[in-house]
Amino acid sequence: MPDFVLFAVLVVVAAGMVWQMSRRKSCDAEAETRFRIYFERAMVGMAVVGVDRHWQVVNPALCHIFGYAQEALLKMTWTDLTHPDDLQASELAFERVLSGETNGHEFEKRYIRADGKVIDTFITVQAVRRDDGKVDYLLIIIEDITARLAAEKALRSSEERLRHLGDNLPDSYLYQCTKTPDGDIRFTYASSGARSIHGLEPDELLNDPYLILQYVDPAMLPEWRAAEMESIRTLSDFSMELRVRRADGEWGWLLMRSRPRRLSSGEIVWDGVASDITARREAAAMLDLQAQRAEVLLELPRRSSQFGEREFMQYALQQIEEITASQIAFMYFVNDDGEGIELVARSSQTPEQCGTGACDNHDPLSQAGIWADAVRQKVPVVINDYAGAPNKHGLPAGHSSLVRLVSLPVVENGRVRMVTGVANKEAFYTETDVESIQLISNEVWRIVDQRRAERALKIATQVVNASHAVCFRRQASAGWPVVFVSDNVTHWGYSVEDLMAGQPGFADMVHPDDLTRVVDELIRYSAEGRDYFDLEYRLLTASGEVLWVADRTNVQRDAAGNVEFYDGVLSDVTSHKRQEKELADNLAAQRVLNKRLEEAHNQLLQSEKMASVGQLAAGIAHELNNPIGFVHSNLGTLECYLRDVMAIIDTYDKAARDLGDGFPDLARIESLKEACDFAFIREDTVQLMAESKDGLTRVRKIVQDLKNFSHVSEQEWQWADLHQGLDSTLNIVWNELKYKCKVIKEYGDIPVVYCLISQLNQVFMNLLVNAGHAIEKEGSITLRTAMYGEHEVCIEIVDTGKGIAPEYLSRVFEPFFTTKPVGKGTGLGLSLSYGIVDRHHGRIEVASELGVGTTFRVILPIAPKNGESAGNNTETPT
Repeated sequence: MPDFVLFAVLVVVAAGMVWQMSRRKSCDAEAETRFRIYFERAMVGMAVVGVDRHWQVVNPALCHIFGYAQEALLKMTWTDLTHPDDLQASELAFERVLSGETNGHEFEKRYIRADGKVIDTFITVQAVRRDDGKVDYLLIIIEDITARLAAEKALRSSEERLRHLGDNLPDSYLYQCTKTPDGDIRFTYASSGARSIHGLEPDELLNDPYLILQYVDPAMLPEWRAAEMESIRTLSDFSMELRVRRADGEWGWLLMRSRPRRLSSGEIVWDGVASDITARREAAAMLDLQAQRAEVLLELPRRSSQFGEREFMQYALQQIEEITASQIAFMYFVNDDGEGIELVARSSQTPEQCGTGACDNHDPLSQAGIWADAVRQKVPVVINDYAGAPNKHGLPAGHSSLVRLVSLPVVENGRVRMVTGVANKEAFYTETDVESIQLISNEVWRIVDQRRAERALKIATQVVNASHAVCFRRQASAGWPVVFVSDNVTHWGYSVEDLMAGQPGFADMVHPDDLTRVVDELIRYSAEGRDYFDLEYRLLTASGEVLWVADRTNVQRDAAGNVEFYDGVLSDVTSHKRQEKELADNLAAQRVLNKRLEEAHNQLLQSEKMASVGQLAAGIAHELNNPIGFVHSNLGTLECYLRDVMAIIDTYDKAARDLGDGFPDLARIESLKEACDFAFIREDTVQLMAESKDGLTRVRKIVQDLKNFSHVSEQEWQWADLHQGLDSTLNIVWNELKYKCKVIKEYGDIPVVYCLISQLNQVFMNLLVNAGHAIEKEGSITLRTAMYGEHEVCIEIVDTGKGIAPEYLSRVFEPFFTTKPVGKGTGLGLSLSYGIVDRHHGRIEVASELGVGTTFRVILPIAPKNGESAGNNTETPT
């Protein structure tokens, strides 16, 4: 019986009981007994409560609910047991009954049992009123719903966990689907995974169950319906893999599994799970592909030994066609110049696809079609829509149409060596196809290249054995054990077997005098990371004969970069070394002779130049000396005459003043003197004479310096004052320097030097002129002299010019080398200066910094060493 019916019956019974009690009349014993039985055995709590809130009558069920004995419960009020949080609402409802607003109420409320536990109850209250309308007492029925609420909560929790589980299944969703006997299908539940797989919200599936059919590959719908009907007929599990369009728009695979059950209404209910198995299928397909790839890659080496090169490559193309499901496959070699391509292989069905007029064996790369972009760009070319591809060149006559195309390069050391192409796969080409083609193509090229290298090695070995060059492979360990040597080592008296057995070791074959050098160079070159180097050393033959060999060594390293082997090609260069020595001796003798000739030539040039300059200077000095002499003499006489004239004028002036008015022309003479400014003329005449004598002295000094510079009469070795030579040279070149150079003299205390002073003056002049040319606008030139140790003097010429570039410093003394503009220098000045200083057994040094200036330092011995002087009188002057 439902609870609410029971409540109603109990309420009626209780009301009758109370009514009979209130009348206090005798009752039928049988009716009273029946009521007592109902009251005492009721499954719900029943009670009578007074307006004072005390329990007046309670049944055993209520005592059991509250955990109190009847006697204890009757001493309490219902407020004593009400949960504090529900007390206010209960009081309010109770007051409404007492005030007459309502005759009763029912709601859920909580009580506190005797053991302190909180219980949930459903309470029904009905008031019994007196004739005046006042409440006499209240009938209460209380049902303990704690267990029911706990069960409902557990059910809700279970449902929530199930929903959470369904919403969080990876790549899956739960569903419940029903099909009526009329064939109508509807989804009653779908978890949120449908959103990530199909892009559909669960509510969309519930509203339109046929929506999912739009995402299934139409080709699979008949099979799906047949499997569905079989599951309905046999009530067996439904399981099927469907090709579906996924939320991202790509095709994928969905595994649908469900278990059907038939309801009494005849409806079929499927409880199932749908899982996205695209990744699993792709992984399985990739495993199959990997196995197929591995099988092909393992088979290629064996096939290469059975077939010729072209047949082997054709076999590889057939495997590529099969793996990629293509209808056309071809391979091209790229010429070494990178400008031409050569068709080397086509699959067996490619001629049928290409037609008779297609695919020339040789093509310029520039004329090849869009597939050759793989060579031009060095990257794979994938075209899944050939008709819409830009930049295509078109197809040869007779060529069948292309739908899809893949062309990829095999790159080795940055160069494209081979191109593999496939075409006309029914589905789109994928990265997996490109990877498969690349793997097989790389292996094909490796095998082809290896076979070519082996053939070349075989030929090279034959050539080597027929030549005098001996090939060695030495292990990079103590003694350099020989691990390979060419057969022609027998020319040196050794056998291959003995050398391979370490008898002797390679180090023992090297001449003892060269072994340390060879070891050091080998260690140094290896440490520098060189891949190859050249050595020359002496080698001992088996008979003890000494040979010179040129060793061209290649260094072989392991993956960690450690040296494993030294591969060397040794050539007998004994006759070459002999000729080289003879040539070197001849060359050394020739250089000595050339040096002497050059010195003699330079000396001759210098002598002729200085002789010409000396003769010119001497002629000029001689021609100037006579007029300078009589001008100087006349100026002295004129100065005396002027003094006499002035004395006579002074005497006339005195006599005129003495006569006074007795001299009638005095006024006119005074007026004339004033008009001619006689006083100024008299004073200025003395000054003009002094300036003229000073200018004449300077002219005589220039002539003397010119004479001293040329020293036509002093071409022999002699003791000379270098300061005087510097001053006279500076006076000669002063016109080159005076407008932009400030000359600073820092002369030290140096003795006279035994030298050819005229040649040293030439050195000073070259250095001063070069210093002036180095200063573009304004600057200074410092002349500095000092002792250099005890037996040498140092002359420095320092300028603040633009400086000399570091790369030119080592060449400044080379003949004809100059950094000056064309027409401004011959490049011989410093070269001749270097020769002059060297002839004096001295040295000339240079230091320069761009933008700062240059210093030339000339260091000369004070006196020549014994036996080295060209002069006779080498006694130091006192």
